[in-house]
Amino acid sequence: MQIDAPSRRPGQESIVPMINVVFLLLIFFLMTSQIAPPDPVEVTAPRSQSGGEPEAPGEDKLFVNADGVPHLGETSGDAVYAALAGRGPEADPLLLVVDRKLEAARLAEMLRRLTALGAARVELVVSPE
Repeated sequence: MQIDAPSRRPGQESIVPMINVVFLLLIFFLMTSQIAPPDPVEVTAPRSQSGGEPEAPGEDKLFVNADGVPHLGETSGDAVYAALAGRGPEADPLLLVVDRKLEAARLAEMLRRLTALGAARVELVVSPE
């Protein structure tokens, strides 16, 4: 007498482990990523062959558009200089992000004004060539 083995139905695969892995990856990427605020103005930094990373990343980035208008966070125009007046020599370096179309005379005038306000270190941000 021949007895047939009972046929097995294919078991349904659970997708719960896959969902768990996706949520773990989501939590990992949320914990390890930094969300930076957008730049206040669109500038195209000048190019440099020897540009590198700033020595110490400063908290303050001063953006200057092609017209020479400075922007610091939500502040723009002459109010930027009033906001920077309290910086002391021990403060982090001020990162200056200027548009490549800005005239050199306006940049020099701005640097003189920042020095008069007490900005001890100003670093110009450039893009690699």
